[in-house]
Parts: sequence; C-alpha cells; structure tokens
Amino acid sequence: MSQPLKPATYAIREFHQNEDILAFHAEEFMLTGCTVIENLWNEAELAEFRTALDAIYTQQTAEIGGESQLAVIKDKNIARCLVSYDEVFLKMATHERILKLLTRLLGDYFILSLQNGIINLPNQPNYQTFWHRDLQYQHFTSSRPLAINAMTCVDNFNEETGGTYILPHTHHTEKFPSDEFVLKHQRVCNAQAGSVLVFDSMLYHRAGYNASQQIRRGVNTMYSLPFIKQQINLATATEYKYAADKFLSQFLGYDSDADANVQTWREKRIKRNLSQNL
Repeated sequence: MSQPLKPATYAIREFHQNEDILAFHAEEFMLTGCTVIENLWNEAELAEFRTALDAIYTQQTAEIGGESQLAVIKDKNIARCLVSYDEVFLKMATHERILKLLTRLLGDYFILSLQNGIINLPNQPNYQTFWHRDLQYQHFTSSRPLAINAMTCVDNFNEETGGTYILPHTHHTEKFPSDEFVLKHQRVCNAQAGSVLVFDSMLYHRAGYNASQQIRRGVNTMYSLPFIKQQINLATATEYKYAADKFLSQFLGYDSDADANVQTWREKRIKRNLSQNL
C-alpha cells in the first residue's frame, strides 16, 4: 500500500507550511541541522572548479615549500582561502539560491568566514575523518545558527568516495554524543556532483574514507555572523579589491575586521556616515 502524500495526523492544531522549496530547506536545516540543495552547478562549471582547485593546491604547496611542510601541520590536500586566488570561487560563494537561504537563516548581515578546498584522495589517510565542529572547541548551543557551512560537492559524495558523515540534531547538544549514539545515528550525506550540503557549523560531522579509485573534491564555504573571526582576513587577502562593491565589501568582512587604532575606527565611521547622507 502506497504512503499518502500528506501525513495523517490526530489532535494537532498547528502545522508548519512551506511556501516554496527554499522554505523547506530552511525548515529541514533548523530541525536536523542540514539540508541538501541538488543540481546547483552544471558539469561545465564543475570542470572549472576542479581545474581551479587543483591549480591552487599546487600553487600553495609550492609557496610553503612542498607537501612535507603541509604534513607537519596536518594540512595536506587542503587548499585554503580559495576566493583570494580565483574569482570562480567568489561566484561559488555568492550563488543566489545560497545567499537567499542564508538570509532566511542568518539575517541580512553575514560574512564569508572561510572557503577551503578539500581533496580526498583514494585510499589515503585523511585527518578530516575525525568528528568535529567547524566552530572548533565550542561546547554550547544557540537558539539560532551562528555560522553555516555550504559544502559544494565538486565530485560525487557517497559511502564509497568518502562523503560527509553527520550526526543529525547535534547542533542542539553541548557534549559530543556517546559512542553508542554515534554508531547508531551517524549517516552519510549522499549527493551528486553539483549539489551543495548546507549544515550548521555546530553540527558534528566528518569526512568519510575514500575507498574508490576517484578523487573526491569538495569546497567548504562557511558563512558567519560578523562578530565571529574569519579564519584568514579576507580584506587583506583580497587586497580590498572589492571595496567599491557595497555587498562584497560587507560580505568579505571589510567592514567587520578589527581596526588598528581609535583614529582608524572613527575615520571609517565618519566616512560611512557621510556616504549614507549624500
């Protein structure tokens, strides 16, 4: 017998209604801690992302003196601060559907906190297989999200390739759950290349082991409320390249980084006040 399209209920007076698919993604995110937006990027765009990500990792490896240096700090196969190396990743970070969902969840003022590429090689150790939160070392809960990750699946994410594992609802709990809970409730987020996994940065998650013969690339873009410190100062990393763009200057944190002294703090606000009154 097929399941009814609408769940049967009894003695319930209040129901949540979604006016569109974006509202459903917001509902799913708030209740479970994550949601998957499918088919956000086409194959041509994914090919561009792969080429750019691999090139940036090669460049960054050379800049630091080789992979042996990265191994010292457990940073092999990670390309960091992508948006400051190639504008294709600014395009990724500012996709209209992602920004609309973020506005529903974080409000009107949020910034790009970090953007890292994760290259999960076949049959190789990967420290990201350890459970963690992306707001690290934090053991508290919040009634509203403070930061949100959007993991772009540049290649297919599944059990074989090492897709992202999550512990649903754990953005609402302070302590890391028991071993028994983890083993029973962990689940992998299966998503085709071109999809985006959106999850609360306080949700416990990890990468899976890549047992396939293919490279599994993902780009982890984290957005946060502006009082949370960026991983890398994007104002200096992008050399204030987008200062003339009102949205991008705010989005990249040009207006929310700490000022050097009192005079700089005041001059910035005087300039902003004058521009608003023109």
